[in-house]
Amino acid sequence: MLIQFSVENYRSILDRQTLNMSASKYFKEMEQLNTFDAGAIEQLPRLLRSNVIYGPNASGKSTLVNALDFMRDRVINSAKESQANEEIEVTPFKLTSASRAGDSEFEVAFIEEGVRYQYGFRCNRQRFTEEWLFAYPEGRTQKWFQRAFDPKTGKDDYRFSTAFLGGRKRQDWREQTRGNALFLSTALQLNNEQLKPVLNWFQQRLQIIKAHQILAPNFTMTRCRDEAAKNRVLKFMNSADLSIADIHIKAQIFSPEILPKDMPNALRDEISQQMAGKEIMQAKFMHEDVDSRELIEFDQEEESDGTRALFAFSGPWLDVIEEERALVVDELDTSLHPLIVHYLVKLLHHQDRKAQLIFTTHDTTILSQKILRRDQIWFMEKNDKNATQLYPLSDYSPRDNEAIERGYLNGRYGGIPFLKDLDFHGIG
Repeated sequence: MLIQFSVENYRSILDRQTLNMSASKYFKEMEQLNTFDAGAIEQLPRLLRSNVIYGPNASGKSTLVNALDFMRDRVINSAKESQANEEIEVTPFKLTSASRAGDSEFEVAFIEEGVRYQYGFRCNRQRFTEEWLFAYPEGRTQKWFQRAFDPKTGKDDYRFSTAFLGGRKRQDWREQTRGNALFLSTALQLNNEQLKPVLNWFQQRLQIIKAHQILAPNFTMTRCRDEAAKNRVLKFMNSADLSIADIHIKAQIFSPEILPKDMPNALRDEISQQMAGKEIMQAKFMHEDVDSRELIEFDQEEESDGTRALFAFSGPWLDVIEEERALVVDELDTSLHPLIVHYLVKLLHHQDRKAQLIFTTHDTTILSQKILRRDQIWFMEKNDKNATQLYPLSDYSPRDNEAIERGYLNGRYGGIPFLKDLDFHGIG
């Protein structure tokens, strides 16, 4: 469960920006549907099931998503041997001399296996300069470790608490941690059991779909090979009024014979080499004949772009709900009709599970549908330094039943494009 994420000095973000998933105690609407009890032993506020972020193009929405994806990637991959001689692919805010020379910072708070964690790090392209992890078992603060680079000695200084287990192994973990690797990742690679819930949250619980990332249908097709899972996918898709009677998954071992006859030989040989011995799947959608009710088979290519997109999305979406993951989607409305987006969010809100959704969009219709609470709506815009600012609707103290869509489009909350007057004479 995601509590909050903060980032500083990264791409278009200069000052620290924080996205908070804690529910406000001042807003009581849809509390049972749109929020849930965090379930930790300590007294945390209820958490939101979803947050939406609005803003004009180039305001920084994708930067925020990319920042979280960068943090996730570093935790999972930085200690791998393949990264040993590589620079850290991090870009600071470039429009001030101080930020260009400064470090980028990332911090996330989350709950995994009933324990709250707060983990973060600072880095530049050469090395990680700070790293820290707090845990709150039974509500008590424990600083498990802190790492800080000392430029005078050229070495990392470490501090461990007695709550961080490992004894003599901690020295080995320190010595094995490269400058361009995280201590967390290195200790995990060297079989630290205590840190596994932290890795599990980043690796399994947090899922990110970046802008224009095309979802392949393979995951959904694999789910549909199980009858019960296929029926859930069918129910999910038909709730969008698609009238699909059944889905048949046909699997076969790859053969070069299925490739187009006019494909260049060099490309044919390359694909054949890569796919040799692998199983490939195809989904067939069954629709009823309007007169006889006979089931008629349609290939995926015969279905609309929207149907194919929803099919590819349905498996991951149901997995997010069932496994209580936190899904972050940049531009959720790109391939899906606004009504489908409304349905997805409502479906999430009507589950008993503790799944979460954070998404960016340009579609404002959801703001007028009474689907979201006032504390679930966020905006982004650039300030006078051309740096991204992230802020919640709650900063404007919106009234209950306020016309939020109209207020947003009228510029009441900011976060909309500022279009200069243009002289159209001579254009074209």
